[in-house]
Amino acid sequence: MNDLKSAFYEVMYKYEKSFGETGVMANLKAWEESKAPLLELLRRHPNWVEKEKAIVFNYSENRELDHGVIDEAAYFLEEMAEEQIHEIAEQENFIVAFRAAVTEYSSTLSDAALEIIRARGGIKCVSGQKTSRIIGRLCRQFHVDTHSRYNSVYARLSDALNPLQIKKTALLSLHPCDFLEMSNKDNTWISCHNIEDGSYQAGALSYMTDSVSMIFFTVDDEVRENFYRFPKRNRQMFFYKDNLLFQSRLYPDEQADLNRQYRNLIQKAISTCLGEPNFWKLINDRDKLDECYLTTIGSRQYPDYNSYGNLSLLKSAEGTTPSFEHCFEIGAPPLCVCCGKTYSYKGTLSCGRENTVVCKECGQTVHKSDTRYVEGAFHCHTCLHICAVCGEIIHDTVYPAYNRRGLLVEICQTCHEAALAPCAGCSVHSICAIIGNRLCPKVTDVLAGGAA
Repeated sequence: MNDLKSAFYEVMYKYEKSFGETGVMANLKAWEESKAPLLELLRRHPNWVEKEKAIVFNYSENRELDHGVIDEAAYFLEEMAEEQIHEIAEQENFIVAFRAAVTEYSSTLSDAALEIIRARGGIKCVSGQKTSRIIGRLCRQFHVDTHSRYNSVYARLSDALNPLQIKKTALLSLHPCDFLEMSNKDNTWISCHNIEDGSYQAGALSYMTDSVSMIFFTVDDEVRENFYRFPKRNRQMFFYKDNLLFQSRLYPDEQADLNRQYRNLIQKAISTCLGEPNFWKLINDRDKLDECYLTTIGSRQYPDYNSYGNLSLLKSAEGTTPSFEHCFEIGAPPLCVCCGKTYSYKGTLSCGRENTVVCKECGQTVHKSDTRYVEGAFHCHTCLHICAVCGEIIHDTVYPAYNRRGLLVEICQTCHEAALAPCAGCSVHSICAIIGNRLCPKVTDVLAGGAA
């Protein structure tokens, strides 16, 4: 629990949020109690990582042909052809051959398309050859490749025509901070659950402390630990109870192929944890979907699942499917991260009655006005020592000194040594040391550089 508390603090520091130990521990205890059945279930998976509170997958994502990008790039290439090819008949030959190559939206072409390209384009091409290579040869044949914008447009078209597998790390997580960071501010996209300034910040706490919510997301393949710290490329909520799996909206945008891939991945994970065959019945009927869940009264998440989603029913070994007469409830009333009590505001993480933070150094909960935010965390005035000369935080020994006004200040070891350097050859050093160097102009001149 201490590791989770530290991680929770880290996220609060990152967003400069008010919080207190009481509020954080109230949320973590509610999380631990509510998520206990899901934790017990997911821990059975061979890819479960206890530190991350998640099943971690090495995942290859299939990228389908992008028709929109193909159409856009094709338009620009035809424009280039009109600029580069001056004879009308040659323009027409290129356009006919080029359109035969792109209109099938395929990485390889049919025999009929190849015949047109050979006849009108005057190039050799064979069955099984990549469409992008044929287009490249065609553009060289008609000197379209000499256009200044050709390389960038062709590269975009080539990528769109060639499906590939993108390696990612995917997680099915119950970690409290993955819920807090479900709309990480470092993402290339944002949602209303962003705890920096989102209109449904409390929704992150509602999902965190209910009994059915799991968060699925992908990160860059090189990320190996502390996944909550990193941008989420895709994110999706899943809800599970009693062999019923609900898949909600995919962020940043709905993609049917990714929805299918992610659903298959989670279905297989759940069936593995249950020790059941991976056989599911899929329900997309909106009226039936609305019957299988309720939004918990007082919860503050944005209900994407009211408009998006599907339900999977796990078939038993005997082939029977579960009933969903008994609805599961999504979300929980949020608990203030300062005081730990329930509150009703959706656009904040706290009730507003307390404005506290936890000091990074001593761990005490103090009023926010009695702290300074430096080096990515809050520090109380008792713990925070700033060198009066260089202005840096003092992390080791604090040395007292007198500034040019005769006031006692704090300086770091480096500035202390610099201040005493002129004393090394001084004939009255031993006497001066007795009165603390407070009147020596050589020393006070050094201190006067930063200590007013």
